[in-house]
Order: sequence, then C-alpha cells, then structure tokens
Amino acid sequence: MTAGPLDIQTSQGNLRDLTACAPAYGPEAQALLARIQAVLPQFNDGFLARFYDGLHGREETQAILARLDSEDVARLHGKQAQHLERLLSPEISAAEHYHHAKRVGRVHEMVGIGLPTLLDAYHRYRQQVQDVVAACALTPAEREFFDRTLMQRVIIDVEGQGVAHHDVGLEVASAISRVHRQVQEAETLPDLLQGVVEALLAVDGIVACFFLRPDARGALQIEGIGGESGRRYVESMRRQEIPFIQIDADSASGQGPTGRAWRSGTIQHCVSYLRDAAVAPWREVGATLGFRSSVAVPLLDDSGQSFAVLTVCSNWPGFFVTGTRGSMLLYLQQVLGHAILRCEQGAVLPVAVRENYRQRLMGGGIEMHYQPIVDLRTGAVSHVEALARLRGADGQIHAPGSFLPALGRSDLLHLFREGLTQACGALRDWERCGPAPAMSINLPADALTQDAYRDALLQTLAREGVRPDRIQLEVLESRDPYDLDRRDASIAALQRLGVRIAQDDLGSGHSSLLRMDNTPFDVVKIDQGLVRNAARDPKRALEFIFHLTRLAHGFGVPVTVEGLEDRGLIEAVAILGADHGQGYVVAKPMTAAEFPAWHAGFRYDVDVHTPRTPLGALAGYLIWDQQRAALAKWPDLVARFTRFPCLVRRYIEESGLRGSELEALLDENHRLAIDGGAPEAFQRTKQELVALLGGAWTRQRASRSAA
Repeated sequence: MTAGPLDIQTSQGNLRDLTACAPAYGPEAQALLARIQAVLPQFNDGFLARFYDGLHGREETQAILARLDSEDVARLHGKQAQHLERLLSPEISAAEHYHHAKRVGRVHEMVGIGLPTLLDAYHRYRQQVQDVVAACALTPAEREFFDRTLMQRVIIDVEGQGVAHHDVGLEVASAISRVHRQVQEAETLPDLLQGVVEALLAVDGIVACFFLRPDARGALQIEGIGGESGRRYVESMRRQEIPFIQIDADSASGQGPTGRAWRSGTIQHCVSYLRDAAVAPWREVGATLGFRSSVAVPLLDDSGQSFAVLTVCSNWPGFFVTGTRGSMLLYLQQVLGHAILRCEQGAVLPVAVRENYRQRLMGGGIEMHYQPIVDLRTGAVSHVEALARLRGADGQIHAPGSFLPALGRSDLLHLFREGLTQACGALRDWERCGPAPAMSINLPADALTQDAYRDALLQTLAREGVRPDRIQLEVLESRDPYDLDRRDASIAALQRLGVRIAQDDLGSGHSSLLRMDNTPFDVVKIDQGLVRNAARDPKRALEFIFHLTRLAHGFGVPVTVEGLEDRGLIEAVAILGADHGQGYVVAKPMTAAEFPAWHAGFRYDVDVHTPRTPLGALAGYLIWDQQRAALAKWPDLVARFTRFPCLVRRYIEESGLRGSELEALLDENHRLAIDGGAPEAFQRTKQELVALLGGAWTRQRASRSAA
C-alpha cells in the first residue's frame, strides 16, 4: 500500500508501553516466525496478486491506485512484499516494529489511505497469511500461538499507523494556526505571503507554493514563491522552458488547475502530476522537481470574483484530496483573500521584479528627493517632505508606487532608517546656507506601535545632530492598530520631544476621520485623491476640501492640501481656508542639491482676497453662498451682505470681464438672493454660475495640458 520511500523524517510521538507484547517477540516466537518466513518467498507473487485484487474492490483504494504509473505500481508491490516480510520477521524488536509502522502510516496518510482501508487491508493480510502457514505443517498449539503472535503484531502496526495519521493532522492544524497568526498580524503583502508559504512548507509533503495574479495580458504572474523546488520552477518559467500560466480558457496553458481555478472560483486539483493531461505543458520540469500532485486555490474578492490564486505542490500523488488537507484549503480560501485585499497590493509584480527591488533597496539604491510645502498665508516654505526614490541598476528612477508593494516589514524599516539619514544630511547642508525649513518624512502604517522605528528615529537624530523639533512624521494608517493605547503613548512621547505628527490621509475613508477625533495629530493632510477629483467635478471637490478643512480646524489642527498641480487649485484651497499647500504648482520633488537655488528664487503670489483664476472665484462663491445661507432668516442682513463685493466680483474686475456673461449671471444671482422670493430661480442661477466658473477652469487646464 505504500507509494513512496519509507526513509522519511517523522514526528516524534510518545512510544506506547510495549511490554505487553514482549512474549510475541521472545525466542519461541522468533523460532516459529523463522520457519514461516523460510517458505514465504514462494507465496509472494500469489499473495500480492490476491491482495491487490481485493483492494481494487474498494472505491478509496481504487482511486489511489489509479493515480500511480507503472513504476509506482512496481515499487508499491516491492514495498508491500517487504512489509509482509517485516511483519513476520523473527529479528525485529517491538520498538523497531512500532517506529517502522509510524513511517509507513505517514506514507499512507500522505497518499490518502484512511484507517478504515488499513483495517480492511490487515483483514486481507490475515487471510492471505493462512496459505503460508498451511505450508509449514504447524501443530494446533503452534497454530494458536502464531495467531496470537500475528494479532499482537497487527495491533502494533495499526497503532503505529494510527499515531502517524494523528501526527500529520497535528501538523496541518499547526500550519492553519500559523496562517491565522499571519493573517492577523501581517501589515504588508510580502510579509503576509512569506508567512503563509513558510507555514505551508512546514507541512510534510508540501514542496512548493506560488501566489499568482494576472497581468494586463492575462498571464498569471508569480509574485510570491516558497520552497527551493518552487524557485527552480520559476527559473524554468523565466527561461521559457515552460509557459506562463494563462487565465484564457482557449489557451493550452490555461487548462491546468490554476487557470481553471481562476475562471471557476473553485478549488481545482491535479491528483497525479504524471498522468493529468492538463498539466502536460509543465509536466517534464515539474516531475524533475518532484511534483506529484498540486492544488489551485482561487482567492475571491467581496463580489466573489477571483483576483489571485494560491497554487501548492506536493511530492505525493493525491496529497490534497484528504479530509485534513481539504479543510486547510477551504480555510485558506476563506481568510487569505480578505487578508490580501486588506494589505496594500499595488501593481502585479513578478517575483523577479520584487527581488530586484529588494536587492536595490539593500544595495544602496535609495535616493531621497524633496518637495516643498508652502504656507498659504505667508508664502513661506514651512516644510520639505522627503520622498523616497529607488535607482535601478540601469539608472532608472522608480517612484514609491512601483517598489513599495515589494517591501516587507524589515525592508520598510531599512527604508525609513536610510531615508531619515539622508534627510538629516540634507537638512544640515541647507542650514549652512541660512535658515532652512523643517523636514517631513513618511512612516508606514504600524510604525507608531513598533519600538524599532522609535529607536531608529532617536538614534539617527542623535547621530546626525538634528533636533527632534526639526522633524515631522507623516503617518498613513491603512487600519487602526490593535494596541491603540500604545500608539497614543508613542505619539505623546515623540511630541514631548518636539517631533510633530501628521495624519497623511484625511478624506481617504471614514476611519481617518475617526482617527482625527481620537488621536492628537499636529497637522492633517487632505488626500490628494480629492484634489484630483476637481478635474471631474470642481464644485464637489472644493466642497469636500472646504468641509474637511473646517472639521480639522474645529479640532484645532492645521490642514495641508496635497496634489496642487496648477494655480487655480492652490488659489482655491487657500481661499477655502487651508493652511499649507503641496504639489507641482509649488515645486516638483528635487534633489537636496537643487533645493537651495529653488528656495532663493521662489515667489508666492496668491491673494486670497482677489482671485485671478476661475477655480479661485468658484471657491469664493461657495464660501459666499455658505455665509448667505447662514443669514437666510434675516432678509435685511442678506441684503446688506449681498451689496458688498464678493470674490467673484473681484475676479471679474481683475480679469477684465465687466459686461460679460459671468457678470450678468452674478448680478441676477445676487438680485434673487436679496429678493428671497424665488428660491428655484436663485438655485438655477447658482448652478449656472458654478458650471460657468468650473467649465472655464477645466478648459484652461486642458489648454495648458495640450500645450
């Protein structure tokens, strides 16, 4: 019944008390067994033929035997003959027998032979052995003694194999526990994948793991890998010795279990790597690496659609179809998909690209660039944000969006430490030329609860001779940490030293608003995604920025708006009350050497009282309308308020638009506001004003982009 080598490492269980079996292993038993073993060879062929004929009658063993090729079957017959010889051996001790039974039991568990099948097989053993015994002319007493001896040996054999089945089940349970811990604790996709594949590879019988996602061409790129066999398999794929796996059903390389799993959203098996026609494109390489079976687990998003596949390979046929492994696979599908979606994923990165990024990171490829942040009231540069770049071996500069998804927790700590060191050096160089702005640097999501980041910060500042009050840490939290008290204590300790803490994602989700309520940030940064939405819907974007700014100011926290790409945007957010602005309209990120000359030549000419862009005028009108609505219960105050020149009027005068459609529409809008008796007409003119100003800015922006 064994389908592979028996010299494998097994887990150590507690040996049973074998003293009760000692009589069966004494001199009398040994002499009797020696007589029987002497005639055993002449019965081997018939014994094996009848034994396997009987096994073919069971559905379970029939399925297992069908997975084997001719070499497997021949090897299996040989192992079965050896097992019978060992069962009847006069030399083997009880302890040796028990240990051997555990090894055989582990093999049986690997290929899917359950304990009911084993018990049936031992029943057939006893029947077949009777033919051997009959040829030995035993006396009735010897026959009774032999039956008792054989039964004791069978009991030891069954017990050893049962313990082996139990041990393998414990290993699977341990792997599930380790995966659960990774799902709960991992913050980055590389860390999560690494932890999961290490947990799976700890299961005896699993030799390779792959995490795959499709690229734009429909090829499933391997982004995570486990096991030396897995790495060699990926190398063969990179050398084009085997094809990339496709999601397309019409492609031959899309017919394997991984492609089928992607399309169906259900777990797909290859029970025999050597006999399954669907894996033919990869069979030769896989077989060389010892792959005998595989399973593909599709990972599903909230809508039930596949977004990734976890493929796992074993060196045993049919390894993944047993109950314990089946439960493990269902667990992986249920929890791993949600955990991966929770992590920042980014673009699909083949494993070779991921490893190249990490090698460059550790090999001195980090370069910090610096983007100024301007005070929207005074025009002074208040901060400079240090932004990480990675220079490839070919000299190409990679932005964080490209390489950050490839980094795990230790990589991110290295990036922070190296980036802070470079930023401190830049700050010292600038201070030699005169007064310099403070430095801002980013932290990953869970850094505030990790002592390693605190130690790296304080050690670097001390070594570089930079005061803590010259540093601002920008924290982007993808989710709240488990230990909120520890996070808040860490923030308070850093603030006592003078370090400022900024929330870097206001407006990216309601959780960020809750964090602003319960976390003492020194500054918040409005997510640049809101600013980018201005191109699609100027009014809605400006209203979001206005209300978020008022919310932050209600907590006494200043606001920085990121992503300001033209004059209209910086003018609008300044008018809406934001404190600081950052973006290409101020300056693009630059090297440390470029900053002093840029700083000396920078001039800020935004006047929040006199807009010079349509978007600035629109921001002014939205504020005017908010103030008018607040006075709606007092018509006299509305009339008096409306007679004062608003920012749209000042824009018209500054831009030479007297007598224009815009001025006529503004006059009508103000007249209806004073009259108060035609709210529908007022709303109509309001919408037309908003559309006119927003459209003018959109056209200006498009014209500049085309130029």
